[in-house]
Amino acid sequence: MAIEHDFFGLIDETASGGLAWDDTVELGDQAVAVELLADDESAVPEFALDAAAALIQALEGFDARARDALVAELSSRQSATTSYIDEHVDKLGDSLVDLLVYSSGDIAIDVLRSLQLLTVVIQADHADEDEVFATFDYSIAPDESDALLTVSFDVRGDVVNVETSGD
Repeated sequence: MAIEHDFFGLIDETASGGLAWDDTVELGDQAVAVELLADDESAVPEFALDAAAALIQALEGFDARARDALVAELSSRQSATTSYIDEHVDKLGDSLVDLLVYSSGDIAIDVLRSLQLLTVVIQADHADEDEVFATFDYSIAPDESDALLTVSFDVRGDVVNVETSGD
């Protein structure tokens, strides 16, 4: 059975008994794919849907928090953020400069400021404080690489993890 919510409207039920909703949200000059998913409809509390709606409505602020978390990771050479940047500097070489939206002279900061937010996935059935509630997937070159830098939030809106995936 589908669920009705003030913000999302009708949230479709999947064949396996979960929930799925998606939309495209404008963030500055970017179109960001937003998905709301749940493996088990019965495990989705109303407050999780309200938290998901609030996150989408405040997407710009959450994007800023995610980017702040990425900047904070620059102090560690072993961090996912530093590895992602180093990999793309090596892989893209001089063509990386063409992808940068900002050019301050600090390549790491310029890469982070130029990342494109591609997808936000909200797991509405992961509303416990120790679970990943939402992930933000970023890429510097989505047309040239499947590599993503993913920032995860809990239901309270705190950053809980940063990791890389893809090639």
